[in-house]
Amino acid sequence: MGKRFKGKTCVYCAVAGASETADHVLAREFVPIVHRPQIPQVPACRQCNKDKSDLEHYLTAVLPFGGRHADAVANLKKDGPRRLAKNQKLHRSLARGSSRLWTKERSGLLVNALTVPIDGEKVEKLVGFIVRGLIWHHWKIVLGPDCFVDVLSLTERGEALFNRYSRMNAKDRVRSNIGDGALAYEGAQGTDNPQVSVWELSMFGGAKMAGADGAEFTSKFGVMTGPLAVKQRADDRIRRRAYILTV
Repeated sequence: MGKRFKGKTCVYCAVAGASETADHVLAREFVPIVHRPQIPQVPACRQCNKDKSDLEHYLTAVLPFGGRHADAVANLKKDGPRRLAKNQKLHRSLARGSSRLWTKERSGLLVNALTVPIDGEKVEKLVGFIVRGLIWHHWKIVLGPDCFVDVLSLTERGEALFNRYSRMNAKDRVRSNIGDGALAYEGAQGTDNPQVSVWELSMFGGAKMAGADGAEFTSKFGVMTGPLAVKQRADDRIRRRAYILTV
């Protein structure tokens, strides 16, 4: 690992001197080997690394079913069966929960798509980890216990809201695309407080999802960070907790 990441403040829990390892902000298993060198690394403590790894272990097996980026088909064919073979319990759960629904593609064509269940809260928790890592990677800011990281799965209305936030004045703006669409993001840092930021992220090329109420949206996430003192109540109409991944 080297001294660069050892004995530093963990970017996830903000405990000073607790880092024991370097963590890839996006798990390497999400992208083909050729793209892995571009994934940022951050200092992390052992417990946070494990908690994030547990989420990644689940999501690297499920998210590829809905991938729409350049490597989507290759990833699913190459890694999907192998990962599910190692987790028969998950394999059975996905099989039991699978179904079909009619969905409209960008072309306007209606398609009868296969769906598999996915734990939306786990996706949002992982996005929260990722944003904490990106804030440190780009701006060397650690969000402590006095800060919030609010992750929203965006509907069309939510995207419009976050687009409005992203056009506001910013101290700095960042944009990147990791793994040819495995993770694409934009971030804007507040002008008055470096802990304040707004992010838009898309995973697996905007994998298509459907909410428990049948509303469809892509795997775009809006994230706000900042001191708890300035936190505003999230609008529940742009939050989706229970959803399924469509193929």
